[in-house]
Amino acid sequence: MIEIKKEKDEIEIVKSHKKIIKVDQLLILFLIILIFILCNFEFPIMIFNPISAILSIYLILISFFSISYERITIKENYILLEAIRNNKRICYSQKIFLDEIKKIYFKTSFFGGRSDLLTYSATFDKYLKIETNKKTYSFGKIIDYEDYLKINRILIEKVREYKAEKIILDKERNREEELEAMYNLGIEERYIEILNAIIDEEKLFISKKEENFLIDVINKSKDLEEIDFYVFYVNYLSKKEYANQKVLVGYNGIDGKEVTMSKLKEDINKLRDDRSTFK
Repeated sequence: MIEIKKEKDEIEIVKSHKKIIKVDQLLILFLIILIFILCNFEFPIMIFNPISAILSIYLILISFFSISYERITIKENYILLEAIRNNKRICYSQKIFLDEIKKIYFKTSFFGGRSDLLTYSATFDKYLKIETNKKTYSFGKIIDYEDYLKINRILIEKVREYKAEKIILDKERNREEELEAMYNLGIEERYIEILNAIIDEEKLFISKKEENFLIDVINKSKDLEEIDFYVFYVNYLSKKEYANQKVLVGYNGIDGKEVTMSKLKEDINKLRDDRSTFK
């Protein structure tokens, strides 16, 4: 059985190997004793060393009574596969980024071995497999198919969420870069592009210094305040009291297009009319 814990943005999935280790270690112990007996019987020269035998049996018994388990920790943008022995020593750790995962599937194998947990079996082993662009990783040992379905559902949902969020973030990042690039244009071209961007984004940033206004499509100063485009249109562009107010549009630290509020309204309306399909 697996244990699933959810805390804030992290999900922890643990698969214990306590029972499996006992069976495997008994098999290994039996094979070692059998080999020693056969060697002593057929090859009298190979005398069984009591000290080596005691040490070997001691090491096996330590593993026999210890608890080993595997753990998947799902983070914000990656998962961490770990194998732990004796409840504390991490003997295997692998970080897999969510956008690297190509496929998650269930697989059985005969006489499988896991060097990370030092566990071996002469039976059919059942693993959850995580295939990436670089390598395929395994989780679990004799994992139930029902448990596989639970883990698979959690991982697939997390990968989908991450990829969807990444697409949105990439679009936002690309858009920010596009907006930043506008400020490298000449005054006239920059002015038109910024007005188009204000219409697209449906927001702008504004500040008032003395009797003049400063308007931008990105926040390039702490003095700028974000405002909804339609609120700006009603509260500023449509009011006669602001008609002759000077507005500096798209200031890049050196220059910007200076117009009156009425001219700004006229240019914005023209751009909106040109875009309209109802002419």
